[in-house]
This record gives sequence, C-alpha cells and structure tokens, in this order.
Amino acid sequence: MDKNPTEVTVATFNKLAQRYQDKYMELADYDDTYALFCKHLVSRNARVLELACGPGNVTRALLARLPDLQIVATDLAPQMVELARANNPTAHFAVMDCRDVGGQGKNFDALVCAFGLPYLSRAEAANLIADAVSILNPGGLLYLSAMEAEESRSGWQTSGAGDQVYLHYHDEQHLRSALGLHGFDIIDMKRKPGPAQSRIASMDLFILARLKTA
Repeated sequence: MDKNPTEVTVATFNKLAQRYQDKYMELADYDDTYALFCKHLVSRNARVLELACGPGNVTRALLARLPDLQIVATDLAPQMVELARANNPTAHFAVMDCRDVGGQGKNFDALVCAFGLPYLSRAEAANLIADAVSILNPGGLLYLSAMEAEESRSGWQTSGAGDQVYLHYHDEQHLRSALGLHGFDIIDMKRKPGPAQSRIASMDLFILARLKTA
C-alpha cells in the first residue's frame, strides 16, 4: 500500500518538533519579510490566521513587532501546536489542516502561510489561495513562502535517521496565476537562497499580496 504523504510528514514533524524548534526558533533570515508584512497590515491589532505555524517561530516574530496582533495559529502536527502555545502565550492555537481553511468564516485581516506550501501540491496550493478569499476581509493580506524548483523534483526526502517528509516544489508563475485569478495584487516578491544542505537546489520564494477591495 502506498504511503500517505500527509500522514507520514505529520508523524515526522510530531517526532522531531523539539529539534525543529531548536533549529528555527531564533532564525532571523526572513525577518525582513515579516517586517514588510507588518508594515502593510490595516492596523496594529489586526486579526491574523497563521497556517502551518510549526513551533511558533513566525508567530513570535510577528508579535515582537506588533504585540497587539490577534493571532490564531494552526498546525496539523499536535506537538508543534503545543510548542507554539508555550512559546506564545498571548496567541490562540489549534490543530488544523491548512486544506480546511475555507470553513473559518470571513473574520481575518491577514493570512500567513510561512513554508506551508512545501507540504501542499500545486493544486492544493491553488485551492488555499482560493480559500483565502473566503476568510479575508476586503483588502486583506496574504503572506506565502515556498521552496522554488521544478515541480517534477517533488517527492520524498529521507534523513540519515530514516525520517521522511514529502516535499512539493512550486514556481512563481503558477502562484502568480492563482493569485491573479482570485483577485490578489502582489505587493512584493523576493527570493533567498534555499537550504545549503538540501539535495535539490532550490530558492526560497516569498510573496506578499493584498486582496482587492472591489
């Protein structure tokens, strides 16, 4: 029987949650993208839904800039959510599959999905962008980051210890097309070098977009 990529990946993140926190909690490489996101928010106490929050490293980076943000952060790995809650006692957390975001109601000023796209297929990423429209207020912000390489290189990644995750690679064009189709204007797009230890050469792609008001 074929392995379920989502189930295997979540199990790996549950197992390695503490190690992931130790590696990424203090990482400052993407701080400029968080600063730009905060600059374009409608208010200092905006309601933000965060997907694939991991141990809460992005949550903490945003709250360090704007402590009054009303953040609801979610992840599909329960151990990640527990760490994120401990790291950010003023935010709210829940275990949730980011593919279920469409049922959250139109309650948010911004949606953040920092490196959640590597765990979504191209079709799922397009659905996420479509679902964002249903939960964002007019003029709402969308922050996305992805690993950029040829889609055909997507597949299982196995560590030396045998732990596995399934990674999906994305490209600017299909994300740009999905954003335009669903009424988003791109505010900023930038790239940074991907992980040096990765067996597949990739770039980290960051997109900040705003939902049109009419």
